[in-house]
Amino acid sequence: MKRDYVPALLENLIWFILMAVFLFFTLQSPFFLTSVNISNILSAAAVLGVLVVGQTFVLITGNFDLSSESTLGLAALFGIWLIVPAMAPNWGGGILLDPYLSICAILLMGGLIGWIIGLLITVGRMNNFIVTLAMLLILRGTMLAFTQGNATSGLNFEPAEVFYWLGHAAAIDIPGVIRIPVAVVAAALVFVIGHIVLNHRRFGRELYAIGGNKQAAIASGIEADKRIRQVYVVSGVLAAFGGWMLAGRVASIQVNLGEGYIFTVMAAAVIGGVSLQGGRGTMLGALGGVLLLSTIDRGLNLMKVSVFWIKVIQGLIIMLAMFIDAQRVRYRARSAEETRALAAAPQASEH
Repeated sequence: MKRDYVPALLENLIWFILMAVFLFFTLQSPFFLTSVNISNILSAAAVLGVLVVGQTFVLITGNFDLSSESTLGLAALFGIWLIVPAMAPNWGGGILLDPYLSICAILLMGGLIGWIIGLLITVGRMNNFIVTLAMLLILRGTMLAFTQGNATSGLNFEPAEVFYWLGHAAAIDIPGVIRIPVAVVAAALVFVIGHIVLNHRRFGRELYAIGGNKQAAIASGIEADKRIRQVYVVSGVLAAFGGWMLAGRVASIQVNLGEGYIFTVMAAAVIGGVSLQGGRGTMLGALGGVLLLSTIDRGLNLMKVSVFWIKVIQGLIIMLAMFIDAQRVRYRARSAEETRALAAAPQASEH
């Protein structure tokens, strides 16, 4: 009986935790269950969610992408840098590019970054940890080079409003009742598309096969290296999309935008059931991880918890995510061993 319910519980644990956390903060703060706070939770979850979708594709193949936080930051910065005037107060490039072209440019840039990473890993046979860590540093340094450390801003510059639209406009706005930002709708669509691709398309099935056993996948005719390059492109484009989304929320882009974000992204994916070893995970579980971390963040802020303790709590959440993933792996391995033993038992009795 234990073998039956423990794996199922571990796979769906995220939703039980989310309900418990939601109830806890509702009882602790009268401001938690308000339309404004729910809107804030969803807005924070939108940016995080877009990155987690990209990371989920990569993780399922047995790889990971540490550079996505810097791709997010560079996309937000570069997008507005192309649009606004040079020097104070905007500190842009003075190119005054059309905002729509700027958006296309940063999405292409994100895809190119992902393609380069995938190429180095699959053709150059380089370690994915080292490649993505190096790319994280390269992109962060590029942000400093663009601005010389200055914050780039599109405030009071009308063309920049088009670029900011995704991050601050509302799809539904009923004063005093509900406000659903455009970013939330966009993130929901990304999750839906990601779910369809992973569960109902050959591409998704091949990713699971690669993460489960890459050599077996290659032997069955799957172009594993090509798929790995493609998931890094997806991760890069979605990270740039997240940067465009975040730019509308913060308006003034600092050179450290997105710094440390990757830990939250990885924790959200793993605690939602996406395995670091590859071959396991769903978009629905990843969504649960995103909602959980966004809820905890807003709840702690409402309770006026010290920022220092928030860091401790975030670290404990990451540790919990790793623990849950380890237990999933352990129970799956034990279940596989028991299945093999049961299959071998009839053969042994025949002899």
